[in-house]
Amino acid sequence: MNIVKLELLKLKSKSRGWLGPILVFILIMVAFPLTVEVSNKELGQSFFSVLWIAILLVMMLATEDIFLEDFNDGSLEQFAISDINLSYLVGAKIFIYWLLIGVPISFLGSVFCMGLTNSIYLASHLLPILLVTSYIFINVFSFGNALSLTKGSVLGTLITLPLLLPLLIVLGKAVISINLNLNYLGFVTLLLGVLSIIIFIAPLIISYIIRAHLE
Repeated sequence: MNIVKLELLKLKSKSRGWLGPILVFILIMVAFPLTVEVSNKELGQSFFSVLWIAILLVMMLATEDIFLEDFNDGSLEQFAISDINLSYLVGAKIFIYWLLIGVPISFLGSVFCMGLTNSIYLASHLLPILLVTSYIFINVFSFGNALSLTKGSVLGTLITLPLLLPLLIVLGKAVISINLNLNYLGFVTLLLGVLSIIIFIAPLIISYIIRAHLE
């Protein structure tokens, strides 16, 4: 619990680390309807594509240096040789990033959805999907940034982006099902299944990668 509080205080003290991505997301979502001259119907149809891409970009931006500062100041090395499980630190850091960045963005995405589609039903059903998706994105991009910890974040992005393409397809199918009032619980179950696996596996793999960088 002390590690969670420490990571929360560290991220809150860096407004650029958590507020910056949120502002970028708001800017993208506000600029989208202002820069595209289409009908309201066409705007609502293309909104979700912009939404997923915006969340993808913002999560990528938010996790760009998620481990870099701790790596440079020696904090990761201290945790690696201490009695505290390094994977617990990684999981706590990912959770805090999701709590301060992923959760607000998910609620904002739902609000923008309601504003552009005029559908409370769609926005309310979209929110849990946004929450799960943002957590998956943060875990995957954290994995990529751990891989490229000493080589720059570009390499990690190139590695992880192809892994998220199937997820984007699933998200598109889920939104179509919600729009048509079809049963979309299968897609939600799939997302929850992916998340449950990632929550346990990602911190373990990332901690192993970090130890490899420290050797």
